[in-house]
Amino acid sequence: ILSFCTLFTLIEFNNYQKLKEFENNFVLSEIVNKEESLDNTEIIQDEISLLKEQYNNDDVVGTLSILNTSYKVPLVQTKDNSYYLKHLPNKEYSILGSIFVDYRVNLDTSKKLLIYGHNDAKIEMPFDILENYYDINYLNNHKYIEIKTSKNVRRYEIFSVFVEPTDYFYMNINFSDEEYAKHLEKLQDKSFYQIDTTLTNKNNILILQTCSTHKDYLKYKKKYLIIALKEVSLNIE
Repeated sequence: ILSFCTLFTLIEFNNYQKLKEFENNFVLSEIVNKEESLDNTEIIQDEISLLKEQYNNDDVVGTLSILNTSYKVPLVQTKDNSYYLKHLPNKEYSILGSIFVDYRVNLDTSKKLLIYGHNDAKIEMPFDILENYYDINYLNNHKYIEIKTSKNVRRYEIFSVFVEPTDYFYMNINFSDEEYAKHLEKLQDKSFYQIDTTLTNKNNILILQTCSTHKDYLKYKKKYLIIALKEVSLNIE
């Protein structure tokens, strides 16, 4: 199981500052302005190509954005779930890590996606924003997340928010139809909030995982904040 809880030194803080410099240069809106004559697919392709060039890294596979916020980050993926725990999107070593996609899934075609990133109570980290979802008002105003690749845009709506200290069932990706339906039910039942949504074994889903700093789970050595979402139409706002 991936561990996202970390301690920091002055060296790591310097790495954090470098990461913020990368984020400040990450302005994709400029691409859209320059490419108004292109269709959406061409614009997305250009966004991802720009990121690959910016970070000098073909492991960049897409972007993740939380709608109704300015949060938009590059997604990387490699052949394991370890490398980007301690490497930035440009492959520079840093305990800050990156927002990365589980090596077992495909952003364009997989029925279930899993995406990971670091969080910490004392310093700003790539996935800190997820802890805002402990607040039901924040969830109601920011319940959609988009995944963009060079081929596709997929929009997801949150259906469950919970902290998991012991059972890592949410990382499973292989199911029969019956098992998948039970999996979705378990994800939904664990939610802090009763979110009005219908789930079936036809739904595509997205799981976001980061380390939790929730006060009710401090006694646990490992505790993970899980945001579970189902894919919805791009026409839903």
